[in-house]
Amino acid sequence: MDKGESRTLIVKIICVLLSLGLWLYISIVENPLRTYELKNIPVELINKDSLTNSKFTIVNEQQFTVDLKLEGSSSEVVNVKKEDFKIVADMSAYALKNGENTIPVQIINYPENINIKNNGFLGIKVNLEELVKKEFTIKSSVKVNFKENIYEKEQTISPSKVTVTGGKSSIDKISEAILTGEEKDIDKNSKKDYGIKFVDSSGNEVSDVESDNKTAQLSITITNGKVVPINLKTIGIVAQGFKMDGYELSKSNINILGRSESLDKIQAIDTEVVDMSSLQEDHEFDIKLKVPDGISTQNGENSIKVKVKVSKEENVIKNLTCNVQYTNLSEGLILDSSKPTVNVTLTGTQTELDKISSQNIKVILDLANVKDEGTFDYTPQATLVNANDVTISSVGSVNIVVKKKG
Repeated sequence: MDKGESRTLIVKIICVLLSLGLWLYISIVENPLRTYELKNIPVELINKDSLTNSKFTIVNEQQFTVDLKLEGSSSEVVNVKKEDFKIVADMSAYALKNGENTIPVQIINYPENINIKNNGFLGIKVNLEELVKKEFTIKSSVKVNFKENIYEKEQTISPSKVTVTGGKSSIDKISEAILTGEEKDIDKNSKKDYGIKFVDSSGNEVSDVESDNKTAQLSITITNGKVVPINLKTIGIVAQGFKMDGYELSKSNINILGRSESLDKIQAIDTEVVDMSSLQEDHEFDIKLKVPDGISTQNGENSIKVKVKVSKEENVIKNLTCNVQYTNLSEGLILDSSKPTVNVTLTGTQTELDKISSQNIKVILDLANVKDEGTFDYTPQATLVNANDVTISSVGSVNIVVKKKG
C-alpha cells in the first residue's frame, strides 16, 4: 500500500469516529425528543361476564392489540417495552349488538416521561354473536378390544347428556358429543373417565365452546360368549312343478352370551320352522331364533332373514326299458318268438321323473285279435302305476311270430 492510500484510509476512520462521537454526544448529553411507533400492544378485555348476561359471545376470540405513537427522550423511548403498558377494553360500558362492535380502549398504565401522541379515537373491533345452549346425548367412540371368548354385555355412560354453551355458529356445527380413547384385552367389568369431545358431521373437533361437564364415565359390563352356527329348520317341499334352488341366510353364525356351563351345552342355534310347501317363487322370511333360556345374543339379535330361491321346473324326457306282458293269445296258437322288452318315453318334471322306474310302468300287449299264424308288429299298451304329473309320450313297437300248435 502506498502512502497516498494509507492517508485516505486514516481519514475515513477518523471521520467515522467523529460521527460516532457526535451521535453519542447528542444522544447522551443533548438527549433530544424523538417519536416511535410501538405495534401490537396487548389489550385486556375486562368485565367479560357482561357478555354472558347480554347473551353474547366473542366470535373466534383472539388477542386484541393496538398500535401507539410514543414521544419522549431518546434514552426513554429506546428502552420502552409492550409490558410497560396496561390497556383495557371494558365490555360492560357500552351497548353491544350482534356483529362487529368497536370498543374504545383505556390506557391505564404507561411509562413516565413518555407521551402518547395518537390522535383521535383508539379502539378495537370485536365480533359478537348470539350465545346459545344445547344439550347432546353422549356417545362412545372408544375403541374396545376384548380377550378371546369375552364379549360386551352392556355399555353405559354417566352422565348420559351434556349441555354446551357457545356462539350460535359454533353450536350449529356440532353433530355429536363423543368419548374417545382405546381399551385393549378387556377381561373384566371396567369403569373409566374419558374426555368429552364435540365434533361436526365430518368428525372435525369443534373446540370454541364450553360444556357443563368435561368428562364422562364409560362403564363396560362383560360376559362369556362364543360363536355358533345358525341352523335353519324347515318342513314341507315346494309346490309341484317348482323346485327350490337353495336359500341364503342373512348371517350363518351368531355370538351367544351367557354362563360358561350353559354355553358349553349349545352347539348351534335353531330357527323357528319355515313351511316351504306353498312356495312358487323367490321369497324372503324374517325368522325368529330359538334362543335358549339363560342365553342372550350379542347386540340383542333375535331374528334373521332367510331368502329362499324357487324356480319353475321345465318338463324333460326320460326313457325306460320295460318288460312286455303278452296276453289273450288263442288256444290254437303259440308265440314262436317275441320281444321281451320295449322302450317307453316319459315326459314330466325332473323331480317327478326321478321317482319313476320301470317298476312303475305296466306294459301289456293284448293278442285276442290274432286268429292265424304269421309275423306281426304291434305297439303295446303302457300304463303308469303310483306316478303323478308324469305322462307317457311314446311306446316302442314289438315284433312277434305266431304259429299254430303242432
